[in-house]
This record gives sequence, structure tokens and C-alpha cells, in this order.
Amino acid sequence: MKVAKLSGALADPQWAGWSGADGATVALKPVALESQPNAYIREAWKDRDYGQVAEGQVKAASDGERLYLRVEWPDDPAPNAEFQDAVSAIFPTNGSGVLATLGDADKPLVLWFWENGRPEALRLISRGPGVFRRDTGDGVAAAGVLADGRWSVVLSGPAAIGAKGKVGLAVWNGSNDERAGLAAVSREWLPLEMD
Repeated sequence: MKVAKLSGALADPQWAGWSGADGATVALKPVALESQPNAYIREAWKDRDYGQVAEGQVKAASDGERLYLRVEWPDDPAPNAEFQDAVSAIFPTNGSGVLATLGDADKPLVLWFWENGRPEALRLISRGPGVFRRDTGDGVAAAGVLADGRWSVVLSGPAAIGAKGKVGLAVWNGSNDERAGLAAVSREWLPLEMD
């Protein structure tokens, strides 16, 4: 996916300038139940559907200093209870990593994480489903808007991460109690073409 060179209100999910960026549709699938971090989760979710968001649309842009990723997906109309809708852009830490399990101990992944209602975005290091560590590294920001039954979220951080050359996505449906490793995740890296 080509990273558009844009200037303007890139951090705003509703900014009209996003129409100038090429987009891609990314297929999402649940993180495998057998890879969940403990027996309780595997037992509690063995007969439940999770990772319900089937796809997301993503656009990428940069102003030269920051990389902006606009992700859009359909909202489940059921109300959220304890958990909120969320999305992450996922980057490799050392050139590769397993998206299907949100990384592992040997090849962790970097997540730019946004959650509805959370006052700030998080930068997380993921070493597997639900094995997240907050990293105060690099000024990640996000903004999200729910309109016409669809979430639009812009995640942003230093443009240098785009040099990793690829990105993945994870989406959590809060109304289905999805959290931690109970996510819908892209199975293949989406190439990022930076100029």
C-alpha cells in the first residue's frame, strides 16, 4: 500500500483529505483459541464466537514526520458493557513476526492501540495473545469517530516505523467482550511503500 504524502488535518478521521490516499481492504480472522495464554480463556471461549470483525479498510499517509493510518470497520450495533471497541496497527520489531498470534517471545510486535473511551493511545509490545507490555517509547496518538454504523480511527506515530515496510491490523468487538488475545487479526502483512 502506498503511503500518501499529505499535509493537513491527518489526525482527524473525518478529514476530507483522506480521500486522496489509496486504501486497502484487510481480511481479519480470530486469534486461534489454542494459542490463548491460559486454560481459563480457552475453556470459557471454546463454544463462543470471537474475533467477529471480518475485515477493515486502511489508508496510510505521512507528513514527513509522522505516519498516519486510518482504519475503518463496521460497528456491531449491540451495546458495549464492560469492554470497548478497539483497534491496533501492528508492526514487526525485527523484520518479521507472527500476526496470527500477535507475536511471540522471540519475535515481539509493536502495537499502536486505540480503545474507545480511553483518553490516550498506547504503544504496546506484544509477545503473544494477551501478553502485552506498555512501552512509553514514541508518542503514539489516536482519534476515533463512530458515524453511520462504522468506526473510523486514525492511529499515528513517528514516520520511522514505516521503514519496517509492513503493517498488520487487529480489531476488538467490545460488545462481544473481546479483549487481550480475543481479537480479529490480519494474517498477512500489508506492505507499506514509503517515499
